[in-house]
Amino acid sequence: MRIAWVRVAPRCEVLVRRSDVDRILTHLLPLVAMARAGIAAEPAGLPEAPFAVVELYTSEGCSSCPPADRILAGLAGAARRDGRRVFPLSFHVDYWDRLGWRDPFGDPAHARRQSRYAGAFASRYTPQMVVNGGESFVGSDAPRVTRSIEAALARSAPVAVRMRLEPIATDSVRVRWETSSSPRGAELHSAIVERSLTSDVERGENRGRTLQHENVVRLFRTITLNQSTSGRITLAIPAGVRPENASVIVFVQDTRRHTILGAAMADFPAGPR
Repeated sequence: MRIAWVRVAPRCEVLVRRSDVDRILTHLLPLVAMARAGIAAEPAGLPEAPFAVVELYTSEGCSSCPPADRILAGLAGAARRDGRRVFPLSFHVDYWDRLGWRDPFGDPAHARRQSRYAGAFASRYTPQMVVNGGESFVGSDAPRVTRSIEAALARSAPVAVRMRLEPIATDSVRVRWETSSSPRGAELHSAIVERSLTSDVERGENRGRTLQHENVVRLFRTITLNQSTSGRITLAIPAGVRPENASVIVFVQDTRRHTILGAAMADFPAGPR
């Protein structure tokens, strides 16, 4: 039997088998390397923190949408106040523009994203709310919103997502991201969202109304992970976005089942960029 003396503390030595030393080093050295690289190590097998990514498909041209907008605003405010891992995203679609009012936050890409869900849920409408990519319902149904979010927050996340924002110019920000795993076919979505937005609607179904919006998606970018578990993305900040009211939400989604597997959010760095 091969043995070795191991010093475990000043003035303290123990006699252990050489095989035990090798086994200890096998587990210890990767942790030392991670620490040197600045990556936080976590005990294996612990459940990841639950979360709820709440997507609202809405439009300023839709008279049924303001109640859903208010619900999403309440979710955003409560999450910031209470530190809950609820990540609301308000996707303004463009297909209501035909009624005479062009939604200033509308984007055809948002309508296309909503159409991807239509295949899974056999429906597309406004206001439509989708929670963690797996449940869809009318966005103004407050009791249903509450039940769906509470159910999501009762489940551990399949994938841990961590991110850090770095200002690199006056008109862009770098997102450094890391995931605990990268399922085959998964995508990483990054969204710049802006709070405290107001519109005075002059035409269409909401003519004469002043509408308030929170967590409006101002930029949305997607990359295919290809089983990568870390990387960085540079996001161009859209003109007019106020950094003090902006955040970035990052989430991993299974493209086959549409299920969202993990998410994280960070506010824009404070101070001048």
